[in-house]
Amino acid sequence: MSKFIAVGEVRGVHGLKGFFKITSFTENPDNIFKFKSFKIGNNHKSTNLNKIKELSNGYIVSCKEVDSREKSELIVGSLIEIDSSELPEINNQKKYYFHELINLEVKDENKKTLGKVCSVENYGSADLIEVRKKDQKDFFIPFSKATIKKVDLEKKLLLVQNVSEYLN
Repeated sequence: MSKFIAVGEVRGVHGLKGFFKITSFTENPDNIFKFKSFKIGNNHKSTNLNKIKELSNGYIVSCKEVDSREKSELIVGSLIEIDSSELPEINNQKKYYFHELINLEVKDENKKTLGKVCSVENYGSADLIEVRKKDQKDFFIPFSKATIKKVDLEKKLLLVQNVSEYLN
């Protein structure tokens, strides 16, 4: 079964020919153009992006299915996704794609279950793991050497340490 991964977002329109502005979520923003086929929203599947111009905070792009300003306005706010099978393999055992961390069980150094990872966010200063526990408010833990002890994708487990200050 295919799983789609967001690699960018349509942020606005540009001009009358259907060009649109995007923001890349890839580690190196230009890497978004290394993927072959994209899904944009619910209407455009298996499309290609053509880079028109680089901006300070993204790119102006085009695709053959979006050939007017009206069509580009319809996709503003849409995620740009790829099939997860297009992601390159990671050979380093200490690096992970964020989507691989979702639904991992989170336990502290005393093996106490704290919840499950429901998202990974970055609001500008650091990557944060959002943890959800039944009937309690979600909380964030920094994804850093100081707080993450071990990630075990096979056991679907994330061991954390030094996190008592984040639990309130």
